[in-house]
Amino acid sequence: MEFGAPWALALVVPVLAVAWWRHRAPKPAIAVPSTAALLSIPTTSRQRLARWLPVLPVVAALLLTGAAARPRVGEAATRVPGEGVDIVLSLDLSSSMTSSLSDGRTRLEGTKEVVREFITNRVNDRVGLVVFQREAIPLVPPTTDYRALDELVAELEPGLLPDGTGIGVGIGAAVNMLRDSRAASRVVVLLTDGRHNARESIAPLDAAELAAQLGIPVYTIAVVDEGPRRFSDVDEELLQAIAERTGARFFAASSTAELRAVYEEIARLETSPFERGRYLRYREFGPWLAAAAAALLAAWAVLDSLWLRRAP
Repeated sequence: MEFGAPWALALVVPVLAVAWWRHRAPKPAIAVPSTAALLSIPTTSRQRLARWLPVLPVVAALLLTGAAARPRVGEAATRVPGEGVDIVLSLDLSSSMTSSLSDGRTRLEGTKEVVREFITNRVNDRVGLVVFQREAIPLVPPTTDYRALDELVAELEPGLLPDGTGIGVGIGAAVNMLRDSRAASRVVVLLTDGRHNARESIAPLDAAELAAQLGIPVYTIAVVDEGPRRFSDVDEELLQAIAERTGARFFAASSTAELRAVYEEIARLETSPFERGRYLRYREFGPWLAAAAAALLAAWAVLDSLWLRRAP
């Protein structure tokens, strides 16, 4: 048993206080020289009932107070599952991203298209965004405002930062975004088409070590040339090592379709079950108490005005 509005029980105090005050208030009386003759008169059933009649509205008021408190008993609980992850996308915006993929589109165009699809397909995940060249900019912390994030990705172009490829700062900025996250699952997805050449910044494997210590997997994606021979200057071995050190996976893609497949695979791998809500079906007793109160008040009104009519 529980109460949906337990504060209403506080009304019991004023109800009982008013009832006690009315009980103790002086009653109208007629002065007589002696009550001996009156005491010899037998008490009728109507008189006995009249003594208890004032109790009815008090009990009705208490029942209404109980109804207002909404007493109830839970019958069945239903848990609604969901899935949610805090994901930070770290994207390389170096000038080499303007080179063409195997399908004729630039690497940045294909990446933006796939990333925007990835964002708009999220339901419960929070998504953040980091962009990097020689340095990194944390643009958006993890959010569910997918529309705003999608519009921002659509406007990305190289040249926001000094040119170069700082894979370490790309990882570090993303990990810092997730450091204080309370999500059950935290993920970084880093995409690059180059080789780390920002020597003055944090080393990629040092950043990966930090991510590993925090339990944050770093999925790495290399945008590469088509075919077994790679002509693009991308350090696949380094990206593979980063993914392995953090418990994630490394992917390579040479077209928009392959990029789409990679992001879909990451979305499938990184799902974290959580309880979206808990709904309990209750049996409410308030209406029954209110009905009983109404019946008592009706009985009191009938008895007081008709059957127990008093002379004015």
